[in-house]
Amino acid sequence: GSRITAAPASREHAMMAAPPVKVDPEVFVPPPARPGCDCQVCNPPGYTGQPAAPNSRERLSSFQAYKLVKLESDGTRRPLSNAEIKDFEKSHASQCEWNSSRGGQKQWQKQCLAIIKKLRSQRKQAWAFNEPVDPVALNIPDYPDIIKHPMDLATLEGLLVSGAIEAPDQFVAEMRTIFRNSYVYNRPGSGDLVYESAEKLSLSFEKELLKM
Repeated sequence: GSRITAAPASREHAMMAAPPVKVDPEVFVPPPARPGCDCQVCNPPGYTGQPAAPNSRERLSSFQAYKLVKLESDGTRRPLSNAEIKDFEKSHASQCEWNSSRGGQKQWQKQCLAIIKKLRSQRKQAWAFNEPVDPVALNIPDYPDIIKHPMDLATLEGLLVSGAIEAPDQFVAEMRTIFRNSYVYNRPGSGDLVYESAEKLSLSFEKELLKM
């Protein structure tokens, strides 16, 4: 007989859940550096590369793209027919979804939105990260000079809903940017406790990420 197998592919093919990547949530994980950017968020002082194990990894989330093929009894591979794709979609709905132009939110998008909702529910920690930072209202005119990649939960949610976030790893990187921005601009022990709130909310995020 023949069987269906999967091989890694680019985003335009199927998006399937891979085994969870073990991450120590007690260890701060910075966002990936943006090529060509030397700001303090992308290049923390004294930071020379990706964190050591267990956090070093090529992917940020437990989702990875695969190209589905049919493995025949003689060992040859061929693309799935439309009928076979539909059958596979029905029999493996929780493990597979197609990264195409079909309408509706994908499972990983729903999970990401659920994470944002859960973080927002932690009001004592999330209050400083719900909306974009307003340097004028907060009287912090140097904020745009220091923070080159502003991000907040409302903006990130909007990017998810609009489809601007195209993969789980992009969501993870943007979320970690929120916390890294706070670590760079704020100082621990200040009266507003923004730094400490970022630490607690970041820890909650990393724990939720392990469940994806």
